[in-house]
Amino acid sequence: MRDRPAASRQAESALLRGALDVLDDAIVVVDPTGKFVSWNRTAARLVGVPVDASPEAWTEAFGVFFPDERTPCPTESIPLWRALQGERVEDVELYVKNPRAPQGIHVLASARPILGEQGRVRGGVVVFRDVTLAKVAKAALGHAEARMRAIVSNTPNIAIEGYDLQGRVLYWNRAAERLFGWSEDEVVGKTLDGMMLDTPSTAKFVETLEEIARTGMPNGPNEWSCYRKDGSQVWVYSTIFSIPTITGACEFVCMDVDVTPLKHAENRIREQAQRMEAQATDNANLFHEALEAISARDDFLAVASHELRTPLTPLKLQLERLVRDARAGAHQERLAPALEVAYRQVGRLAALIDRLLDVSRITAGKLDLCLDEIDLCALVHDVVTRFGREIEDAGCQLSFPHDKPILGTWDRLRLEQVVTNLLGNATKYGRGKPIEIGLEADEGTVHLTVRDHGVGIAPEDQGKIFERFERAVTNQSFGGLGLGLWIVRQIVETHGGAVRVESAPGKGSTFQVELPRWRRTLDESQGPLSISQGT
Repeated sequence: MRDRPAASRQAESALLRGALDVLDDAIVVVDPTGKFVSWNRTAARLVGVPVDASPEAWTEAFGVFFPDERTPCPTESIPLWRALQGERVEDVELYVKNPRAPQGIHVLASARPILGEQGRVRGGVVVFRDVTLAKVAKAALGHAEARMRAIVSNTPNIAIEGYDLQGRVLYWNRAAERLFGWSEDEVVGKTLDGMMLDTPSTAKFVETLEEIARTGMPNGPNEWSCYRKDGSQVWVYSTIFSIPTITGACEFVCMDVDVTPLKHAENRIREQAQRMEAQATDNANLFHEALEAISARDDFLAVASHELRTPLTPLKLQLERLVRDARAGAHQERLAPALEVAYRQVGRLAALIDRLLDVSRITAGKLDLCLDEIDLCALVHDVVTRFGREIEDAGCQLSFPHDKPILGTWDRLRLEQVVTNLLGNATKYGRGKPIEIGLEADEGTVHLTVRDHGVGIAPEDQGKIFERFERAVTNQSFGGLGLGLWIVRQIVETHGGAVRVESAPGKGSTFQVELPRWRRTLDESQGPLSISQGT
């Protein structure tokens, strides 16, 4: 048989070379002495064109290190050298940094010996690919998972639990431990029957999970009666929704809010109402007031349920996006903003629950004041700093030109709540407009003003905005429980002060708070001051 023409051999060689050059993986071939005889474009792009160097000099010539990026890789550990010794090498991670690859890359390399007649080694070939981005994505995913675990674990006042489709506990945050009395170690992997729920309630719980899995729609908020570890009964308002996992399974997140105090109050009112029905006609008015109290409680829970549900949708969307990004190996810069949104939504839920607890305390006449000497000017600066992102998102410019200390005897946390609620109110109703905060004081009194230039309040509505569940604006674009200004008034009046508003439609609102500076002499032995409602 005649040899093929040289032109044919050259064409085949060019075709093979072209095929190697279009591959995404880098390929390098050496002869038995370690001399480089072929490499494709990907190899040249990743680590540069190979230079003439003996195998003993490969480590230094090409800057080959172990994955820690510091320890040089000895010749006998380099996959291509191992292939020249007749060894098959699979997926060895190395770090390469040299003048031709100054940025440094992590590669995953596999090598094979090239065998000739009688099994003798005629050379070696190594195939490697850049896995730097994959390592970054893996690290970012690990960081994102750690942050999400921290958010779930440390969310206050909201018990957060995870379940599989059979109702087995997957995780259990600290608030759940405090609410139900069971530690995470005691419940993970178990179902709730025999611990928190009776058999019928457990079956209903599993049916609820199956319905959520089938429809994809959240469930709740709904009221559930559970049992603590000590056997006492607790009532929760529970919202359950599903999130996908990386494996494609379905995981359920349950968020519980303790409504036991409200439930006890409802039961007392209902019992009182039942006794009143049997009394004479002269007690009819008291019976009517009890029914109104029950109605107010139901209205309260209805508004709270709506506000609790609102952050769940963006939170669920962000969690689903994290799962998709994790599957796709997304960079950290894509994961971090999604986590920030999820974190803010969890923070919003926590703030809502704190506000619900304040309503219970105020209604029960148990609003405690821990009086201390504080600097009100510094306190306002702290609140303004924390509001920076929200003010920026609202497109407002805030002015608070005061820096002179103003000392007085107040409850720090409660006054922070007053400033936060007033500033949040100004940001909500004065979007895109300036906000000014003023602070003046004389020997016995301090005056705090918060002025916005937003929608304003009609004269007939100015009296009711400080009442519970009341708002002057009914537009659905302004959400809220209608409790912020009511809580402000309760706190200010408990301090012995007063709050009022000056406003006109379309011209903004100015809220003025007047507080006595020195309420009384402090005594460290007295502890918190419990002040009944109306004092």
